[in-house]
Amino acid sequence: MNRGRILGAPDALVVEQLIGRSIIEVKEPKEADFVDQLLRISNLHTAEAQVLALTRELDGIAIVDEGVARQVARIFGIQAHGTIYLLLRLVYRGKLSKKRVRRAVEEMISFGWRLTAEEYAKLIEELEV
Repeated sequence: MNRGRILGAPDALVVEQLIGRSIIEVKEPKEADFVDQLLRISNLHTAEAQVLALTRELDGIAIVDEGVARQVARIFGIQAHGTIYLLLRLVYRGKLSKKRVRRAVEEMISFGWRLTAEEYAKLIEELEV
């Protein structure tokens, strides 16, 4: 079972499904020293530090929802966005349907995922286009 699901992470179900469909894959960062540096200078969780380190290695986009992680990403010049960005990007690329994303968002909210009313309204508006 997925560790995020065990911990009750609201987006764990979506991530687990995306991994199962080979839309995303799990990797470990090679720069362990950079992960350690991130953990020493901030209040990041280990997983967030690993995401930022791997993003830097791959010159990618980090998907992190925590404000601290986004601030650290900015400091190190790492591009970072949240879960909404990822879901909409998957919709635009035809990997997920708008209907599926809307159901997933509702599930995530019911499990405790938080977003502002404004963010929710913008997301729903985007999914109804």
